[in-house]
Amino acid sequence: MPRVLKIHMWPLWFLALFGQGKSFKANPLIGSHILNRLGLHMIRVLLARAVAHFRWLLLSSKMPKLLRKAYARDGFCIITNFLDEHELAAIRQEIRTPGGTARQMIQGNTATQRILLDEAFLQTRPSLSALIHSGSFVDLLEYGAAKACMPLMYIQRIRNGHLPGSVDPQKTMHSDTFHPTMKAWLFLEDVEQKHGPFTYVRGSHKLTKARFNWEYARSCAAGKLRDGYSEKGSFRASPDDLAEMNLPEPEGITAKAGTLVIANTNGFHGRGDAEDGEGRIEIWAYGRHNPFNPLPGFNLKFISNIELFFLKAYWRHKDKQAKKRGVKSSWHLIDTNEMLD
Repeated sequence: MPRVLKIHMWPLWFLALFGQGKSFKANPLIGSHILNRLGLHMIRVLLARAVAHFRWLLLSSKMPKLLRKAYARDGFCIITNFLDEHELAAIRQEIRTPGGTARQMIQGNTATQRILLDEAFLQTRPSLSALIHSGSFVDLLEYGAAKACMPLMYIQRIRNGHLPGSVDPQKTMHSDTFHPTMKAWLFLEDVEQKHGPFTYVRGSHKLTKARFNWEYARSCAAGKLRDGYSEKGSFRASPDDLAEMNLPEPEGITAKAGTLVIANTNGFHGRGDAEDGEGRIEIWAYGRHNPFNPLPGFNLKFISNIELFFLKAYWRHKDKQAKKRGVKSSWHLIDTNEMLD
């Protein structure tokens, strides 16, 4: 049945316009060529940015002024020596303590492996728990996300060339979605170019005239794109696209262990090219919220617990669906030792 004939879905498709909905492929309103020619996508882009800037203003006390300036100017900020050697050693030791649930996603020839940092995992890891609940750490992440809500955090390992396969699609520069969002990396080991560093196009988070025109043209054609991601709302940008927007070349952010990087992933970013068999391990944080809600939010534990409850329920549901089909879910369970060896 064509999507437009699924009458029962239209209320949900309409409500998605006022939230995080971004898929041009799954939602015929978001993907409508006519509506986007009339400016639907760009109206959402402009409104979401205005709301984010309002929330950043309200949350400005959470990040020092120099870091806020860097974040606004470049789209990311870097805090070196966020963890000292003693803290790093303690956290490295704790994450190798048996326990926790690890999941993995394969994209091309790259494996992304994660352990969710929930209270059960943190209970026997005092140094890691102290970091995750540290006001100085959480405040920086909340400012980056323009929302005073606890972000999701994981131990993350990236393994490049882990399996035979095509090129990792996350190594193509891309914007995660149509509105400002936050991701952060607290590196637990030194990251050199060979490890495939986090890579960012400096200043690409800004809605310049060139970016506006490019995004408008892309939105009008997005429903017909077939790169696997742009049609789902995560626009890919080739070197020619970046040049068209007068943007600089992508910049790999190499860093010493203990460095914290916070980025607005509405800007173009990706994983850097790496040598096969190399990778990196880090504490990875993620914050994405309703872009049209002007309230800065409240960092309340019960709200975070509810979010974690539904996240775990979603994973279990996807596991059951995959098992019925005789395949692995996108984020499938792996042995924790496989991740941390």
